[in-house]
Amino acid sequence: MKRAFIFLFILALTSCRNNHKEIAAIIRLENRRAPAKELAKFAIHPKDDIKKRAAIALGRSQDPDAAPTLVDLLRSGSPAVRVEAAFALGQLAQPNTAGVLLQFLSDEKDLEVRLHLIEALGKVASDSSLNKIDSTLIALMLDDIPIIRAEAALTVGRLAHRRFSRPSWSAKLTELLQDDNEEVRWRSAYALFRLADAATAPALEKALRDRSPRVQMQAARALGMLNDRKAVPALRQLAGSDPDWRVRVNATSALGNLITPDDLAAPSLLPVKDDNMHVRLAALRAIGMAYEQAAQNPAPDPTPSATIDFLIAHLGTAHANGNVASPWQEQVAAAVALAQALGKEALQHLTPLAAHANNHVRAGIAQAAGETRSAEAFPILEKLAADEASLVRIAALEALPKIPAQKQAMPIYLNTLASGDQVLTAVAAQNLAADTSGRQEHAAAIIEAYQRLPQPVDIEAAQMIFSALADCRNPAAQPLLEKALSVTDKPFAAAAAAALKKLTGQDYSDKLPSETLPQADFQYKEIAKLRNASAVVETDAGEFELQFFPEEAPLVSLNFVRLAERKFFDGLLVHRVVPNFVMQTGDPRGDMWGSPGYSVRSEFSRLRYTRGMVGMASVGPDTEGSQWFITHSDQPHLDGRYTIFARVRKGMEVVDVLHVGNRIKRITIHY
Repeated sequence: MKRAFIFLFILALTSCRNNHKEIAAIIRLENRRAPAKELAKFAIHPKDDIKKRAAIALGRSQDPDAAPTLVDLLRSGSPAVRVEAAFALGQLAQPNTAGVLLQFLSDEKDLEVRLHLIEALGKVASDSSLNKIDSTLIALMLDDIPIIRAEAALTVGRLAHRRFSRPSWSAKLTELLQDDNEEVRWRSAYALFRLADAATAPALEKALRDRSPRVQMQAARALGMLNDRKAVPALRQLAGSDPDWRVRVNATSALGNLITPDDLAAPSLLPVKDDNMHVRLAALRAIGMAYEQAAQNPAPDPTPSATIDFLIAHLGTAHANGNVASPWQEQVAAAVALAQALGKEALQHLTPLAAHANNHVRAGIAQAAGETRSAEAFPILEKLAADEASLVRIAALEALPKIPAQKQAMPIYLNTLASGDQVLTAVAAQNLAADTSGRQEHAAAIIEAYQRLPQPVDIEAAQMIFSALADCRNPAAQPLLEKALSVTDKPFAAAAAAALKKLTGQDYSDKLPSETLPQADFQYKEIAKLRNASAVVETDAGEFELQFFPEEAPLVSLNFVRLAERKFFDGLLVHRVVPNFVMQTGDPRGDMWGSPGYSVRSEFSRLRYTRGMVGMASVGPDTEGSQWFITHSDQPHLDGRYTIFARVRKGMEVVDVLHVGNRIKRITIHY
């Protein structure tokens, strides 16, 4: 008996090791973005955990040829295999799979598999399949199981986000706002936000009083899209008194879409003195939004209001020393709002701040100068375009096209090409390509600037430069773009192919590399080591802890850990915060454009962006590097599009108080 036990134990150990070898092989193929045919052999493996991992890799391959294999995996006897096959088919987004997904959904008994078949329908739907999908979703929104109703509602929202619509959806979703289940209600409110149907306003206004902040947030967003001023009193009450700062932010932002300058005779309509900076920033941006929308039909000689006086006064509240604790973030928001309100009349108030000691304030003044839409902003922007900080120069270059002074700006753009900085070069190239009268001549300067850049050029900068060259319509760019096709990085080569097609009218897709050359290798034991690992992130506002998802995102998790152990993140700024959306960091440049000098492959999974999920920033599939973000609340539009590799296990209250300018002190990995 004892010998038999030992034999079985050894057999299990051997099997486990063999699985690891095969899973590691799948991950390596996935990391190369190998064609589906190379992964197909794992889909017929006798072990379900290998089939499951193959399904995940096939979904990430972005190869349409993976679809038949995934359909076969939907016939597996293992729900774990079927659920990954269902999700993967959705990720491939092949319209011709809609019929088979509907058929499998009608036969499927496993709840988790059904949920992901429903999700997949929202990704593969087309005009030809929408009627059948519509009738299925309507029936599912009546299902006895709450999470089925919730998933059907969310799928309607995803379809609406893709610009699909059906008359029956609004009425059904409105009914679901009364559902007993919170998941059903918040997802229905989100779907109504995406549909933006004015007839749903009364139901959404009632949903503002829901007991769930998740429902309130989505209802407020939805009302902000409907242009129904009857919702202003309810939104104002919510913005001023709800206990959840995230609800107050969404209500405040919604008000910015609905109010007019006449409503802002006094700033007290909005929570400009809230005790939470996220809410105050939302209020300042809402003021600017209200004035910007009113600028479409300006009244003659508008009388300055108390709100304008408030904004002007607010410009002087930040300390010039750039202390993170000072409200310079609000000063920037006030400057932009003032520019949106007064146009060129704001310049007298903005000009003194163009010499502010804080890079972020100077960058904000550049943005504000652009928002004046006035040629008189050119001197400020000309000065800031020569700033020592890349953050400021980029902001000025992005603002210059907004003002009617492009002839004067051309020398700035051309001089910027000589900077040797790939980001500045990319932004300048885009601006030059927009010059319809001279862009053919500008192509030569852009080509020369690109060839001088240190190689390899980051994918985001390359995408912009290649696109600019295509827009210049100069055949001289063709050799450079054709050479870029040979780079063994699919997204990089694809950007060149897209530019070539625009330039020449020819399809270069058959010239793309069949695989991507990985930048780094791994040992499976490194990934296995992450199963119980965590990261403690120390900031100047406190610390929080991350728990990794190495099974769902093995190489992205490993990349983060390797960077952290190199102290790559230590000292970096929080460079982007959007209230009740994300906090973002990991940029070594500090101007939102930085990377570690390489890209890693996307690892999209069934995980979803609820509050506290940690994802990788990117500019498209397989372009992740070092920038990562944490969500403040549910963000369904990110699901399946940005890699989730961790979640906040402790300290979300610290994440909630982080703003642009806070700093990561250190990240420590614990095993």
